[in-house]
Amino acid sequence: MKRNHGVLRARSAVAVLLTTALVGAGCADPDEPGPDRQTRVDQAFQRYADGVREKEGVSAAPTRHLLAGTDKLIGGTEVTLWVTDPAASPEVDARCYYLDLEERGGWVSGFGGCGGADDQVTLNRNNEIVFGTVGRWPASTVRISRGTASTDIAVTGGWFLVPNWLTSVGDNSYSIELVGADGQTICTVRNLTPPASVTPVT
Repeated sequence: MKRNHGVLRARSAVAVLLTTALVGAGCADPDEPGPDRQTRVDQAFQRYADGVREKEGVSAAPTRHLLAGTDKLIGGTEVTLWVTDPAASPEVDARCYYLDLEERGGWVSGFGGCGGADDQVTLNRNNEIVFGTVGRWPASTVRISRGTASTDIAVTGGWFLVPNWLTSVGDNSYSIELVGADGQTICTVRNLTPPASVTPVT
């Protein structure tokens, strides 16, 4: 069903991301190569699971995760966004993300965090990297625009990564249209300058 929504309020904070941390950086020694990307990602989500298990008191926290987006920055850094697989852990409140960065020269780093899903649409920024979450809204796609440029991005596990060609390091605002699996618009938020969150209004 199509709903028309406005924006109730915006907060200059990353509401859903309760914890953000650099989880590792360095340059691999060619004689002693460091872990590959998949190993780095697996290790990050294992750390998240340990934290969630302790915080929520569950016996087995989820470690299963999904690739939610890939991109390459102007300088050649490869960016991949990984997120908790919500289908693997419906009984757990926390949803986690991890952004893995691999520079052309071999330096690797990553950061991420966990938070509970809510009714807010959130857009985050780390320099030229822009990514976000649709919270509990059942969107399968977001149509995001900055100025006259726009693109459709698939939503995976509630998250999406904005392509670098649409982002910049300045204080730019974005409009985000949430689209359901049936192709109908669920809601639209406008003039969102990351980092910020909005609660759509029915």
